[in-house]
Amino acid sequence: MIRSLLHIGMTVPQLEVGRAFYEMFGLQARASGNDLVFRCENRAQDQLRLMEGPKKKLSYVSLGTNAAGMKSIAANLERASVPIADSPFGTPIDGIWFQDPHGDWVNVQVAEPAPSTAVEPAEINAPGRYRRIGTRAADPGSLRKKAMPRRLGHLIKFTPDVDRSVDFYTRVLGLKVSDRAGDILAFLRGSAGGDHHIVAFAKSSHTGLHHLSFEVGDIDEIEIGAQTLLRAGYQDGWGLGRHLGGSNYFHYIRDPWNSLAEYFWDIDVIAEDDHGWRPLDVAVQQLAAVWATTPPPPEFPMNFEQPN
Repeated sequence: MIRSLLHIGMTVPQLEVGRAFYEMFGLQARASGNDLVFRCENRAQDQLRLMEGPKKKLSYVSLGTNAAGMKSIAANLERASVPIADSPFGTPIDGIWFQDPHGDWVNVQVAEPAPSTAVEPAEINAPGRYRRIGTRAADPGSLRKKAMPRRLGHLIKFTPDVDRSVDFYTRVLGLKVSDRAGDILAFLRGSAGGDHHIVAFAKSSHTGLHHLSFEVGDIDEIEIGAQTLLRAGYQDGWGLGRHLGGSNYFHYIRDPWNSLAEYFWDIDVIAEDDHGWRPLDVAVQQLAAVWATTPPPPEFPMNFEQPN
């Protein structure tokens, strides 16, 4: 049913502080009424909406489905006694609105992610698979390279009950579990396959945002983007490294309100016909990283959002 992640809505105390961070991160901002909306270059789709409010909060998640999926979701919501509501944020966003079991708002639209028109990155040469022949992957122009996020890939939300969240998002919305660490962490993908996860749930005392993650063109862009933000005084989150859950390379940077923004590249993709995929259920330390330049800092799994 749910096939894609469309965009995220966040409330923040100062829109211009958010603009400065996310523009340096590599996104493009525009005003939309009283809000700021961010897109990736060469992609005609909103990825992040910042709304001004007294405290920072993950306000909603917008997910995409098709017409048949919307019909099934509406029926599932009715069976689960979950009411469909008007938009709680006064924004002209299509689709239906409802709250998940922990009170977080969800928007579902009949929509497909917009394609990227960015130039494809250079091919990767690996032992026995030499695809870049007679062409440089790096040249003098690479010295001016910048991080250019291609798309919003996923988010990790905090939840007081991982199992309850997984049950709702799989049974009612049709997502599928890709990997998990017991009742501490679970990665969910879309019903039609695709990225290893578009949303994940991490255990905490209350809901909130752990991180947003944006795909970039290569490992160079991960570190170029991270080092640009670090030189500007933003706080390091964790990285460079490679996750086990999803296999993607990563570097996290703290946003101005202590959530994390991640650059990622080279994530596992799972087919719609997923009979060959075997979800892991291992310790969270195993899923965290195959390797990283440093251990994760103690604050990495912490929820800095204030409870409602």
